[in-house]
Amino acid sequence: MATIRYDQVPLVIQYGKRTERMIARECSLSEAADLTPIYSIGKYGISEQAPQGARTASISFSYSPVLTGLIREDTGKTGSYNIINDVANSLKNSKNSQTSGVSIRFGNISGEGLLSSYSLSLQPYSPVECSVNFELFGSGENLPVSGDLQAESPESFKYINSKLAAQYGHSAHSAFMTAGSPATITNSNETGILTSVDYSINFEYEPVYKLGQEFPSSFLYHKANEEANLSENVRETGIAFTGKSENFNLNIRSLDNQNAILVKMNEPVLSNTQLRVSSQGAVETKKTIRSFY
Repeated sequence: MATIRYDQVPLVIQYGKRTERMIARECSLSEAADLTPIYSIGKYGISEQAPQGARTASISFSYSPVLTGLIREDTGKTGSYNIINDVANSLKNSKNSQTSGVSIRFGNISGEGLLSSYSLSLQPYSPVECSVNFELFGSGENLPVSGDLQAESPESFKYINSKLAAQYGHSAHSAFMTAGSPATITNSNETGILTSVDYSINFEYEPVYKLGQEFPSSFLYHKANEEANLSENVRETGIAFTGKSENFNLNIRSLDNQNAILVKMNEPVLSNTQLRVSSQGAVETKKTIRSFY
């Protein structure tokens, strides 16, 4: 009986000239074919099943982000290796509708995909948890996914990121920066205590097909929307309705308070707020802010 352990299926992300070996907790691959039955007069049952669209696939995984990694094995140079966060930040502000995908590989299975959703959750004294989904459409004559699942060794890759696990994004040193943002401040100059953040962003694309070609020749990026659900111990401090168009920054740090992951929300709007008070409990306010691109 053949078996493959999780440590034999490294997840590798490549974008441009950068390569990152992800420390993924789980990963799932799904494939689909859009088919419709064809019926003929005088024939019982269907004649065939015809495609209504191209074959597609999606890859989803969750992980705790690493803030620094080994960029060059020969020099030992280190730097930021959070590709997913960088892709999301740059794509949502892109003025160019043409977009290229990210190469994903795990256990000898590979494909090129478009980031469709990215979310992260912050809780006190817990590593940051991220969830990611990529849509894979294929390109030209290339299948959405290729290769067979095989056990691999991390040493089989050109980039051996042995130091990748050195520093995790940790919410013990996370701050949602509100200075200079649409916020009101109390007389005591306090902004309240932020207790949790759930952030997410979703992207929409349009594949462009050529006649006689199953898979798209290019993709058009249309829009994105991002949302942050916040919990704090006050109501009218920190983040409030003011009608201003300014920015919010979500800043995530490692345990040594270095190497921040920075998420910039452009001109967000506070869409709702809820205040909850219970006996023998602290006041809690939940707020939702949204940005659209």
